[in-house]
Amino acid sequence: MSQKSRPKVAASSRLIKLRLFLLYSFPAVLFCSYYPLIPLTSSASTNYELSLPLIWLFLFACLSLKDFVIFLYNTCRKNHLFLTPLLFPLYLTLTAIWSANPLRACLTAGILWCLIITGVVIFTTFHQKKLLNCRKFFRFFFFSASIFCIICWLQSLLDILNVGREVTLLCSGCTSRMFGFPHPSGFAIEPQFMGNLLLAPTLLTLFFWTKPKPSNALPFGRRTLLTSTLLFSSTLFLTFSRGAIYAFALGFAVLFLMNLIKLKNSHFWKTLPLLALSAIFVIFAQGVFSALSPTNSTFLGGIEKSISQMTLGKINLSLETEPAESSFAPEPKATDKSEPVFSGYVEESTDTRLKFNRIALELAPESASSLIFGYGLGSAGEIMFAKGKTSTPFEIVQNEPLSLLLETGLIGILLALAAFVAILRLIIAQSPSPERYFLFSLITAFAFSLLFFSGLPNALHIYLFPALLAANLPMRPRSSRKPSLPNV
Repeated sequence: MSQKSRPKVAASSRLIKLRLFLLYSFPAVLFCSYYPLIPLTSSASTNYELSLPLIWLFLFACLSLKDFVIFLYNTCRKNHLFLTPLLFPLYLTLTAIWSANPLRACLTAGILWCLIITGVVIFTTFHQKKLLNCRKFFRFFFFSASIFCIICWLQSLLDILNVGREVTLLCSGCTSRMFGFPHPSGFAIEPQFMGNLLLAPTLLTLFFWTKPKPSNALPFGRRTLLTSTLLFSSTLFLTFSRGAIYAFALGFAVLFLMNLIKLKNSHFWKTLPLLALSAIFVIFAQGVFSALSPTNSTFLGGIEKSISQMTLGKINLSLETEPAESSFAPEPKATDKSEPVFSGYVEESTDTRLKFNRIALELAPESASSLIFGYGLGSAGEIMFAKGKTSTPFEIVQNEPLSLLLETGLIGILLALAAFVAILRLIIAQSPSPERYFLFSLITAFAFSLLFFSGLPNALHIYLFPALLAANLPMRPRSSRKPSLPNV
């Protein structure tokens, strides 16, 4: 080796090590999606802020840009069809030209490109060259998830002890003042994002726990996996986020059916009583939190509200009974405990989302150009306000597909579908395996959860978790007899 090549090799080695460090720290960083936060500036419709996941993403994408360009050049020379998925981010970047909020459009497009660079490099450079230690990654992954689950339970305990939000970091609508019991948000902006972050760890522990392989092929022993499954699933239910819980139910149903029908894995039946136990435990805990909270809510009242809210008001148990009136009844004792804001299912929480969905469907076809090309990336809030549909430009369409339709038109929707199909084809190209079916279930859960919110900064995990987990799971292409990754 020449003297000139040695520094290059050393620099390349240091670059790989730095990116490996970033990848191992990736799960812990993603759980800090809102705290700590660095405010930068604001406009009439947007707050511009920096979070740890955004800093992580920008840094990793910059360090991986060279690998991405080389991969792009080599792949496109062999197969021009690879350019098809790239048409989506290219078009979204182009829409910044006619966007009502060009700065937000450019920043959103920049985040999207960073996601693409990061996802491609993770799945190629680190997956194909087998640079990741799978067992080590999963240990970091589960450990990070466990720490933030414990933080969620601590937030709930501190809240019922009447500790302020400046300490608990709960969002304004997360405290026991709302329902009588708290629903934690972790270090995310809202419980729905904390619950969404737990989709991957919960499905993954269920997958590993029931995997019909020797215990030495797993990242943990089965007892540890069982404990992790209970912790992750119960915390997911504790967030009280319907979007996250419904998405988990759908992803679990896909994983359950794949295991029974495709893999003939009878062990997966054991997950049903396990999840039922987690759900019952959390409902019981919400009742206890209600009885101990600084509100006048009771144990049975907390259970009633929990079930009513999660079933959209379809199930109202009426467990509490009104005391019979009597002329000899003693005077009620004075209490300084306040009444919870909500007494059951909050229709407004559903109606507001549906209202913004209807607005998007109403404004998108307003003209031929808006239907085909959209109003421009990042412009949903500005357009709805300008059209007199909302009282502030800060409001957004809390549904990613409809937000995409409003901002990028039918072209954006079709290109997004093309990119999604390309990703599915990449998974289908792998040999049939439990890992492939797990990825299907996770992507299904994430895709469904996008019906409940929109935007990128608080949901980077939706786009990066599948790539990183695919890089660490032992899958192999159909044409290869040797696995592309060592067994975990």
